[in-house]
Amino acid sequence: MRLGSGYKGSLKLESTNIENFDIVPPESQGSNKPIQFYKFQFRNDQDCTVSINHGEPIFIRSGDGFSMDHIDTPIFSFVIKEKGIQYNFAGAHT
Repeated sequence: MRLGSGYKGSLKLESTNIENFDIVPPESQGSNKPIQFYKFQFRNDQDCTVSINHGEPIFIRSGDGFSMDHIDTPIFSFVIKEKGIQYNFAGAHT
């Protein structure tokens, strides 16, 4: 049984230019509905705090990153709280 329909991720090393930046893209251009990732990997170059699916803040040490897969709760929001954080991400979505 196939779970997903595609992949999304960073085209290059990216950097947050505002605080509280949600890196999960919309389902399609012009859509307000976010993608839901059933596999997701985030890598950060600086210490940062994130909020996943509007939950409590989580501290992630520089270089540690975060990952999840199909047995975890799908991700529809991944907000980086600080400005100036370099990161990249990749995910598989439904």
